[in-house]
Amino acid sequence: MTRRMAAILALDAAGYTARMAADRDATLAALRRVFRDVVRPGIAAEDGRVVKLTGDGALAEFPSAAGAVLAAAAIQRALSDDPVRLRAGVHVGDVTMEGGDVFGDAVNIAARLEAAAPEGGVLVSRAAADMAGGGLDVTLEPRGALRLKGVPRPLESLAVALDGARRDAAVADLSAAQEVRFAVSADGTRLAWAAFGEGPTLVKAPNFIQSLDGDLETLQGAYLLDLARHRRVVRFDQRGNGLSDRRPGRLSFEAFVDDLEAVFDAAGVERAPVFGLSQGASIAVAFAARRPERVSGLVLVGGFAKGYAVRDEPRHAELLAALDAMSRVGWDDPYPSMRDHQARLIAPGAAEQDLRDYAEHIRLAIDGDEFERFRGVLAQIDVTGILPQVRCPALVLHAAGERLHPPSQGRALAAGIADARFVRLDSPNHVPVRYDPAWPVALREIDAFLAEVERSSP
Repeated sequence: MTRRMAAILALDAAGYTARMAADRDATLAALRRVFRDVVRPGIAAEDGRVVKLTGDGALAEFPSAAGAVLAAAAIQRALSDDPVRLRAGVHVGDVTMEGGDVFGDAVNIAARLEAAAPEGGVLVSRAAADMAGGGLDVTLEPRGALRLKGVPRPLESLAVALDGARRDAAVADLSAAQEVRFAVSADGTRLAWAAFGEGPTLVKAPNFIQSLDGDLETLQGAYLLDLARHRRVVRFDQRGNGLSDRRPGRLSFEAFVDDLEAVFDAAGVERAPVFGLSQGASIAVAFAARRPERVSGLVLVGGFAKGYAVRDEPRHAELLAALDAMSRVGWDDPYPSMRDHQARLIAPGAAEQDLRDYAEHIRLAIDGDEFERFRGVLAQIDVTGILPQVRCPALVLHAAGERLHPPSQGRALAAGIADARFVRLDSPNHVPVRYDPAWPVALREIDAFLAEVERSSP
């Protein structure tokens, strides 16, 4: 027996038992083809060795973690349109070699990761990702800590984003092709707006930090692209942000609601559902109360009924006030700046590079002094008195673990609107992150809600 460090790739065919029951000969023939034409060549291309085939799976070892990750990604990409679907797990650690076979915790953990992976997906342990380094030609997205059978402690894992390059290219094309237009609010403030996607219209209320110039390539872009799969999404830069007037004379909650109405008019929207994130939820509520004939439904994510300065939560108010003060004096600091800290509060479950990119987007989207003015207005928001005036249905979603606005604020929104439903998301993120396991859950709820709103609208 010999011991050494190795990277282990575990593969398994999804739905094997059901396929065997339906057609044993065809299933075996398909698996033989996949292992012969795809799996073995993919492993060999990264200097790996097939340790054994298990009928419905395979175990391979590699001299490097990077090789194991790249092989797994190549195999899954090659099978993206194949009826045979594999799951893959990658871990690295000490293994024991005996008679050509391999044993040890690295093998067991790779197999547990494989079992937890989605069909066609790859889960990689944090240890393997760290050893693979940052030069991989694949994107790794955090999946949080997993509790795996037989593993005493939660294991931090990441998923290979197999569509990452294609999605990045689509985002870049969309950003370059978008037509930015301008609406004029009631007080003359110019507001940059744009629309993308096809289908029924969904208007996005403005949230705190926003810029059409690059927002699709940040954390915000991920959920916007998903929302626009089946509909036309109209969005705009809030006054003081992005391509809109950066030094508006008037900065108030009422002005934010005026701005939403101005964009409805400019985009030719008579009636539509409104998506509100963070303080955009409060703005959407106020507009629905003001113009009930124009709002067919509300989707409110991470919203709040009361700003932090008027809540009955003195400790939370004190914390956010301190963060605001630090942001004011450290806005333009180099990394790590207070903007980086703000980004981490907004999406603590996001990948490190995504957080760095988002912090830079924040710097470009709003100036430090305007940030201070905005926070002063947002802290005083209170829509509790107008919630009963909202006549349309509402879907209220709130992350259970977010720290900017506690779930009690989301529940207050839902409790105050007559036809509202509250959905708790198992997530720490204030801004939806595409690779957050809670986001597909939220997206299904949103799609179902909007489909019902669209069916019910005249």
